[in-house]
Formats: sequence, C-alpha cells, structure tokens
Amino acid sequence: MEEPSGEGTRAPVSSGEPRNGNSGHRHRMHPRHSGSARAASRFIRSLVLIAVMACAAFVATGLAYWDPRLAGLLEFRLGAGSEDPKTGTPAHPGNTGHAGEPGSQAGAADRSELAPPPGLEEADEPLGTPEAPPNQSDSYKFLATNDDGTPVGYSPCRPLHYVVNADLAPEGAAGLVHDAIRTISRATGIRFVNDGATDEQPSAQRSPYQPGTYGERWAPLLISWTTPEAAPKLKGQIIGTGGSTHFSFGDGPKSFVTGSLELDAPQIGAELHRIDGTGYATAVILHELGHVMGLEHVDDPVQLMYPEIGTPDGLAAGDLNGLQALSKAPCRKDL
Repeated sequence: MEEPSGEGTRAPVSSGEPRNGNSGHRHRMHPRHSGSARAASRFIRSLVLIAVMACAAFVATGLAYWDPRLAGLLEFRLGAGSEDPKTGTPAHPGNTGHAGEPGSQAGAADRSELAPPPGLEEADEPLGTPEAPPNQSDSYKFLATNDDGTPVGYSPCRPLHYVVNADLAPEGAAGLVHDAIRTISRATGIRFVNDGATDEQPSAQRSPYQPGTYGERWAPLLISWTTPEAAPKLKGQIIGTGGSTHFSFGDGPKSFVTGSLELDAPQIGAELHRIDGTGYATAVILHELGHVMGLEHVDDPVQLMYPEIGTPDGLAAGDLNGLQALSKAPCRKDL
C-alpha cells in the first residue's frame, strides 16, 4: 500500500509582523591542495562524501517534513496531505496506512491483522449527492491518483465516522469543526457520523485499524485540538495539518479509509480574539478537511486550498469542483 501525505496551513502574514520567513544555514566546503595526484584523489573522495551527505540530508529532511515523494520511495504509510518546508504538512499521517507492501496482494491470512472485515456499512450506491458548484473551475489538484488517473477519495457509499479530541479546544471554538464538516459534506455528498469525544492523541504513525479501541472497523477520522509539542508538524507558523490513509490490494484501485486532522489550539485561540477570527479559524478547518478528502495545494490564491489563508472567504469555485470530482470515487465493498 502506498500513502499520500497531508498538507499544512500557514498562518497569515500580518502587517509589521512577518510570519512566513524561514532562515537556512549554508555550509561552505574548503578544499585542500597537496599535489596533483593526491589532490585528484581527495577531490574524488570529497565528491563521494558530498553525495553521501546530500542523500542523508535529503532523507532526514523528507522524514522530518513527511515529504510524500520520500514517503513513496521508502514505502511509508501516509496520511493526509503532503508536508514540505513551505507547507509544513503532513498527509499525514494520521496517515499511515497499514495494508501490506506496496504492490503486493493482501491475502486472507494478512487481512485480519491489517484491516477489518470488508464492506461494513457499505451501501450499493452513494449515500448522498454533492451540491453542484455554482461555477466551473479547474483550479484544483489531487493528493493522490490511481493508475487510470482517477483521484483517490473516500467511498461515497459508506459513512465517514469521526471523533474529536477537544480537550485543548480554545474558547470560542465550540461548533467550528462540526460546522465545517457539514460544509464539506454538502460539497462531497459524503455522510459524516460524529462518534463523539476521544482521548486519542495525534500520531505520525497512526494505525488505520485499531480494533482494541474502535472495534472491527476502520478507525474514525481523528480531529485533534493540540499543540506543536504533541504534534511536531505544527511547528513554526503551521496552524493546521490534515491528510488521509489510502488502502489497496495489489495493483487495484486505492481508496481512503481514515485520516487525521490537527489544529494548533494556541494559534487558533489567538486568532479567535481578532476581527473575523471565527471566519479565519473556519477557513483553516475547511482547508485541512480539503486535504483529508484528497485535495492538494494549488497556486491560485483565490482558492481556499492555496497554502496560505488570507481572506477567509470559504470554499471557492476550484475547491468546490475538486471536492465534487472526489465524490465520484467508487464504492468499495472489498474494503
């Protein structure tokens, strides 16, 4: 199984208070000279050393930022979005899917450990119909696609359960998550089911199947009000991360089965004290839910899936068209 990664949302830039600047350290190599043959030998060794150091740095950076390209290379489980130094995402992780080796066939003997019995709550047809976007737009991207080019999404034929860890939810945040989920449900036709509160903590290696906690079913979408200390991907000005885990058998189509969404409670709490703070916080949650459903960042600043949220105007035409496209994912009685 392969996994996509989740994306992160950066806080807005406020006047007089730059919030998106990053500084880096550059290391300069100083060659030594001691004769042509020896110099040539040292030069070659230096090139080899530099290459090794570069590879190590690439791997370390990929692991730290949960880069989806590296995740695929190393066959990591992924979850909601894709994280990179600019977006700070994860995929997330919540995001890791345990479904056997990528490209391998998950047999009956393996399934009981990796996945629940198939077809739970799966209907013969979609449970809902997405609202038609008011305008057409192709300003959207997908986190993951199948070999035939179709986007990876959740089955529209079963409800998507979710739980919320609201222990650290800031004052004024009550109802924001549920309101945003209703908006996403209208845009996708996906039926969400609130399973209530949880004490589960966010984890970069969250298992999509936790029978001891949630029974013989896929673990519900985990939404956490948390801190950078508990969820390190919320570092710096990253205010939210989100993504989903996809599962497949062999070379068959992939489908998301669960996901996770982390919200930086202290940062959002501060935003809620500002003018239109509620609108901004709602935009953050909608953005991360967009990643959970399968949308990638776009370069169009008008769309809510732009990496940085400026004016919180809600889902734009590209966002809505992308979510509608994700609603066409196939039913999966085999999952």
